[in-house]
Amino acid sequence: MKIGRCHDGKAAFWAVLDTEAATARPLAGRFSEWAPALTADLAGEPVWAGPARSLEGLRLLAPVESSTKIVAAGATYAKHVDGLGLQMPKQPAAFLKPYESIIGPDDAIAYPALTTQLDYEAELVAVVGADHIADRSAAIGSVLGYTVGNDVSARDLQFGGSVTGMDMFSAKALDRTTGVGPWIVTRDEFGAGHPDLEIGLTVDGAPRQKDRTSSMVWGVGELLAYVDSRSSLHCGDILFTGTMAGVAHESGRYLEPGQVVRVTIEGIGSLSNTVGPRPPVA
Repeated sequence: MKIGRCHDGKAAFWAVLDTEAATARPLAGRFSEWAPALTADLAGEPVWAGPARSLEGLRLLAPVESSTKIVAAGATYAKHVDGLGLQMPKQPAAFLKPYESIIGPDDAIAYPALTTQLDYEAELVAVVGADHIADRSAAIGSVLGYTVGNDVSARDLQFGGSVTGMDMFSAKALDRTTGVGPWIVTRDEFGAGHPDLEIGLTVDGAPRQKDRTSSMVWGVGELLAYVDSRSSLHCGDILFTGTMAGVAHESGRYLEPGQVVRVTIEGIGSLSNTVGPRPPVA
């Protein structure tokens, strides 16, 4: 099942999408009002807010509400860690991202004035649908589904001499840089446990990243349990699960204005965003 957040020019609403029929059937209420029941019983009938509508004339938004906690895990693919010249940690690492950093499908990636080294990171994103994670040993059961993410990063700010070694806030919290979408695909589409999906990223059609989510050192359930034990996760929260080798920091081929960045995950879909213009020099 595909679930999207749509806008009809007047208001945003959640809907179950049929991309073949090009329709969106609205769900009743906010995410927190219908997601827990659906997460607990993915075969159940959702509460509808009306008949199916044509996708024509609707805009797909990032499938994230403004009340969402956005967490990003790092250092989850060993080859990526090695490519950054770092040592693989003994446990996961994570950080928080502000909602203001999020953009939706086809939105422009803002080019921040603070950086000249804008980078990309293709990531599987898990969406929590349960009210809370009741059992950390089975945390993946709290996931409603998965979407596509591009955790755009400013590398010169990340490695710019912070007293803590890396300035993750400056690198990862920049306004309107992080793509999410185009929709959520419910976890029952991928079987039980950690999904094994091909994930790749292109820049202007040229391949830059390619791997499988089974290459992750820690699975989705382990990452959720790690985060929840430190900052509790609730309905609507999302988790970026880290990226693979091939980022621009390894080659020096950083993003340029006008380039189209496309992330594709098997069984979910593609997220496409164009890099916006550099701001004028003050």
